[in-house]
Amino acid sequence: MNFIKKLSRLLSRREKKIIIFLFFVSIFVSLMETFSLSLIMLFATVATNFSNINSNKYYQYFYSFFRCNHHYQFVMIMGSFLIVFYFFRGGVITFFSYLQSRFSQNRFKSFAFRFFQNYLNFEYKDFTSSHPAKISRVITGDAAQVTSIISAMMMICSESLTVIFIYFSLLYVNWKMTFVLTVLLSVKVFFIVKTFSKRLENLGKESRKLSIKLGKVFGESFRNFKLIKLLSNEKPILKSFEMASWGLVKANILNAVLQNLPRIILETLGFSILISLIMYVVYTYNDATRVIPIITMYAFAFYRFLPSINKMLTSYNQIRFNKSAIDGIQEFLVYDLEDLGNDNVNFTKNIELKNISFSYDENNKILNKVNLKITKGQRTAFIGESGAGKSTIADIIMGLYRPEEGSIFIDGKKLDRKNLKEWRKKIGYIPQQIYLFDGTVAENIVFGREYNENKVIEVLKKANIYDFLLTQGGIYSKTGESGIKLSGGQVQRIAIARALYSNPQVLVLDEATSALDNETETKIMNEIYNLERDKTLIIIAHRLSTVERCETIYKIDSKKITLVEDLYELYNKKSDKNIKQVQA
Repeated sequence: MNFIKKLSRLLSRREKKIIIFLFFVSIFVSLMETFSLSLIMLFATVATNFSNINSNKYYQYFYSFFRCNHHYQFVMIMGSFLIVFYFFRGGVITFFSYLQSRFSQNRFKSFAFRFFQNYLNFEYKDFTSSHPAKISRVITGDAAQVTSIISAMMMICSESLTVIFIYFSLLYVNWKMTFVLTVLLSVKVFFIVKTFSKRLENLGKESRKLSIKLGKVFGESFRNFKLIKLLSNEKPILKSFEMASWGLVKANILNAVLQNLPRIILETLGFSILISLIMYVVYTYNDATRVIPIITMYAFAFYRFLPSINKMLTSYNQIRFNKSAIDGIQEFLVYDLEDLGNDNVNFTKNIELKNISFSYDENNKILNKVNLKITKGQRTAFIGESGAGKSTIADIIMGLYRPEEGSIFIDGKKLDRKNLKEWRKKIGYIPQQIYLFDGTVAENIVFGREYNENKVIEVLKKANIYDFLLTQGGIYSKTGESGIKLSGGQVQRIAIARALYSNPQVLVLDEATSALDNETETKIMNEIYNLERDKTLIIIAHRLSTVERCETIYKIDSKKITLVEDLYELYNKKSDKNIKQVQA
């Protein structure tokens, strides 16, 4: 029941209503299936013994209604009606199958979209603690597995109704024979469930873990491809990939075999029982003519009955195999989601941090009671040792991290969920590690925002890279995955252009030039410092040359922040400015 509750929470109200509708349709389909079997028995009764027409008042009525002159004419009419009915039945079942398939597959699209939407609305702190391979598995793999679970449950529901209706029909025809078959089939089904289902559930858990491991190995090798080539250490990575993929293959092979085995067992034993019954009747009565209609119905019942039981067992095993996906999704959905409003926030005066405290966990406090003020248009730098909290304080100013204590004020107005979205729109961000996707320069700059070619050209000129692009393919030059077709300085300039595209009021550089050589870094910083004066610069850096033109410099140390009075004394480089790579 706990499993059903978890699944129910994933479904919307509308989706539950559709399931109820499909349930009622399945009742109609199941009744039609049962009716079709009854018609077969009736047809066999009439076709094998014409005297039944005379002895049955309903047959007599239709015989007269169709003005038949001979019994075979009645059989022909009855057979023709049966053929038409079976065509109608086939159309209804096909349409019902389409409705089921459409509903379940649309759920995949719905689940994948909702999970991806949840992921994009993660709190930034939750995002930094999540592994991308695990998230990818939930959005694609787990969404597909939950869809399979829903399809399997719908299959069990519709087929169980068919089995129930057929079963009661068989009880009506011959309850003793049906009871014997019930006992035999129940024992077999119980044996199959006990033997295979738990094993399939364990295989499902193992398959999920190995799938996540495969994603991790691939992702890590992709991001470290250059280092792998340099170290020539493909073998251990290939071994990890091979072990995970082989484990996944074995789990899927066993799953395929165990999913198919119940059908083989059921069909083999089921039809063996039916044939044995026919042999028993022939042996006992020496003439099976009088029981042919019953045997015919049981034969057709088994023909429909056994596949239904097999589908139910297969669906049940499929649920057990995919069950672990529900737990993975539940774990994914516990993350807090950002629910941001659209209130406006004006920035004409200053940004003020009051008593800001922040930690990643209970044992790792980064900032404690920090207070500072940044005036609009001011060039501000944060320096300090690695891990001191420079990037953290920038992330707090940008509204990515929420402080545990204290508040941020923009022109005296408190920054909160209602106006955070509008505040973020005023910020341009240039990180240390820049990701360019495999597309054109223009696509990478626009990054999903409204496209304006003139603005693209304008920001490329400001970033001092437009002239270079004209020698290539212009703004439609391909960057390659992660900007592999460009130099480090060119990637950095495109990142500057991307940050400037929305005309931000605040520009944040988080170690943005640390990977560049001194000459390139100097050129890029000149371009940044020469931007419009009304732009507020927040710079995080280690190099003296990067921050020396800032008007205000703060040093973060021991969870506190202090104003630097003499930058060169701090760097111990009063006269020699040529040495740039000094750690703060």
